[in-house]
Amino acid sequence: MVEKDDLDDMIMTKPGPREAKKIEHDMLNRAASNPVRRKIIKEIGIYGASKEELLKNLGMQEAAFKFQVDYLLHQELLMEDDGKYRLTDKGIEILEISK
Repeated sequence: MVEKDDLDDMIMTKPGPREAKKIEHDMLNRAASNPVRRKIIKEIGIYGASKEELLKNLGMQEAAFKFQVDYLLHQELLMEDDGKYRLTDKGIEILEISK
């Protein structure tokens, strides 16, 4: 049987409020610093956009688009609603920063 050690405890521990805020800021920075993700966020805007509209307007290949959108969905910057991508509150923050 494998014994638990301090490293296991540290890995399994959730971050405290300060560390969680730092992680969130780092994530927002990574999203905002990527030009492709900024374009996607700007194109979605406050009204939302369908996958087809985004692919057409951005001129992206579907595989690259899926990779970037999956990142934005995972980071909770986007949500999918009724066939459209819409920005979450965090996504709107990025939109405001990108102006």
